[in-house]
Amino acid sequence: MNLYPALQAQMGTWKYYIAKMKMKEVAKEVDFAYDVYDDRTLSDAIQRDLDEGRVKKEIVTFLSRRKDRFFSSLVVAAVGGSPKFYPVKITDDPEFAVFADQDIDEAFGVLTFSGKQNYYALDGQHRLKSIKSLLDPNDPLSAKCPDGFGEEQISVLIVLKRDEPEEQFLQSYRRLFSSLNRYAKPTSHDTNIIMDEDDAFAILTRRLISSYPSFQWTGKEIKSAQVQMKGKNLREKEAYFTSLQTLYSMNKTLLTSKARAGVGWKGGDGDEGEVDIKAFTRFRPEEEYLDLLYKELTTYWSALREALPALDEDSSVHKDHAVEGKDSLIFWPIGQELLASIARRLLNEHLDGDDEVSPEKAKNALLPLAKVNWNLHGPIWRFFLLVNIDGTWKMRNEGRAEAMKLAEQILGWMVGIDELNEDDLKKLRLQWQARLVPAQEKKDMDAAWLEIEKMRR
Repeated sequence: MNLYPALQAQMGTWKYYIAKMKMKEVAKEVDFAYDVYDDRTLSDAIQRDLDEGRVKKEIVTFLSRRKDRFFSSLVVAAVGGSPKFYPVKITDDPEFAVFADQDIDEAFGVLTFSGKQNYYALDGQHRLKSIKSLLDPNDPLSAKCPDGFGEEQISVLIVLKRDEPEEQFLQSYRRLFSSLNRYAKPTSHDTNIIMDEDDAFAILTRRLISSYPSFQWTGKEIKSAQVQMKGKNLREKEAYFTSLQTLYSMNKTLLTSKARAGVGWKGGDGDEGEVDIKAFTRFRPEEEYLDLLYKELTTYWSALREALPALDEDSSVHKDHAVEGKDSLIFWPIGQELLASIARRLLNEHLDGDDEVSPEKAKNALLPLAKVNWNLHGPIWRFFLLVNIDGTWKMRNEGRAEAMKLAEQILGWMVGIDELNEDDLKKLRLQWQARLVPAQEKKDMDAAWLEIEKMRR
């Protein structure tokens, strides 16, 4: 017989139980649909959803390395086993008599099964697989199992087979599985940046907003006068300098030095040696390393502001597509990400892999950015990133990814990172001309390109 402390609850037509189970009980008792019931429609759906790589690289690593590990409830279907629920009347105890009229006596109790039941996971297949892997002595991943993990406890929502024909019962479980997965919504990128205490770039981005003068916000609400906290895109004439997502992306780019690219980040507790950027974002690094990264990051931002003093001006007057001279690429998210990428490449060229970046060296490395005309109505960007559709100026949308790659190539050549021979330069020019919207007269394109060459010189 199996018995579990449980709460009894009901939602819609489903009666279910919130049971407490040990990890070793979950590993032994709960299976996958294809192990329990020969229903290919349901089991195929679950099999397609199970990503073994995610289990091994992410969830098992999380469980084995995080002392504050925590899982939400598994949702488990129970078939057979003659389930019975025995309520425990807590109001019989004089100490709880005050709750006698609160209708709670039927909620607490013990859920029993005969031992002939089958359980399978409707929601939480990856969590279940990771628990099984850690507690299976024949699985190589069991070497990572934390001490005492099998005795740790998890809540399991058990839904029972209803008294209905077989086909209707299968349909009910399929519908429940679909509902659990269809309506589950992951947290937004903004929320992750605001809440994540492991991703170093999220931590550093928040620290910039709370401490760095150009972004600092001392208000009690989760907002900033300079950083838009929800959504990536900015609107014309808006006072925000950037969005939270863009600032996060820029910080990530600025800190990814040549030495760190690939496997060059100092990981968190439990990492041996240096790790790649994906592993680096999953476990919080040591505070000392975070402090060093923050100091380096603020050095870069200060150098950017010395090279481009306009960054400290009122953002709202630099985001007006209709007014020439009042629309700057470095005040729009796509331009800011482009700026960070070129800035990082300049830093790679001039810093010689220094462990500690001095403000003077960073400033000198980024000075070429001051020679670029960032005006969206200037010769590089007009009709290229700022396009005219039916008489209206707007940021390019169609073919944006290809245009941004080309824009980085042009900037890389302009600021002296890349040297191009005559044939390569001609190819670059023709690619740029082919992407102008609307297409321009040859004499106008030639005149614009001459201005680009002047900036290069």
